[in-house]
Amino acid sequence: MMDLVVATNCPFCHRCSLALLEKGAAFETVTIDLSEKERFKDLLSPYVRVPVLWSDGRAIWESSIINEYLEEILPAPPLMPDGAERRAEARFWIDFCNTRFMPAYFNLLKERNPAMRGPLKAALMDHLQFIETVGLAHLSQTNRYWMGEDVSLVDLAFYPFFERFVSVEIYRDVAIPDDHQRLHGWLGAMRERHSVRKLAQPREYYIEYFRKPYADA
Repeated sequence: MMDLVVATNCPFCHRCSLALLEKGAAFETVTIDLSEKERFKDLLSPYVRVPVLWSDGRAIWESSIINEYLEEILPAPPLMPDGAERRAEARFWIDFCNTRFMPAYFNLLKERNPAMRGPLKAALMDHLQFIETVGLAHLSQTNRYWMGEDVSLVDLAFYPFFERFVSVEIYRDVAIPDDHQRLHGWLGAMRERHSVRKLAQPREYYIEYFRKPYADA
């Protein structure tokens, strides 16, 4: 049995919960309040954040590292493609999510000055275009996921931010373009997965959740 320490609505925790569900792992979720970090400090990472996976009495930190750890200790079903080159490609896309796409999403969401949002919107739209034309270039009726026929850690890295994308749609006027058909198709495939459905919150939930911190006055 493993314990996953999470905070409510954290997309990084969402990644790890999805991976554990996809693996069919036995785990318990421990939800903490990050406004009381001192109270929960023994459960948090050295960066004082979540998620943290407790496995055999040891703590594993950071969502991408946790998911790779799960891939090593629970190899079936696999969440990485066969072959060193394909796994390297998968890691590239996870890195793109962590270092390009995710920061662009949060930078726009956190910018309270409307006059400063133009370049941030453009950056996020550029990343959506890159995902559509490069990341999902091989999407088809049979290859419904990022790396092909089967879901992978790449899909799980990106999906939590797209479930929350309504935040920038409503409060920052950025939507996934209608002509990004591959991206919309991938989202449709992800939303059909049991793991995603088990954890999913409706659009209205996120609209309300993000209203107080990010809605313009």
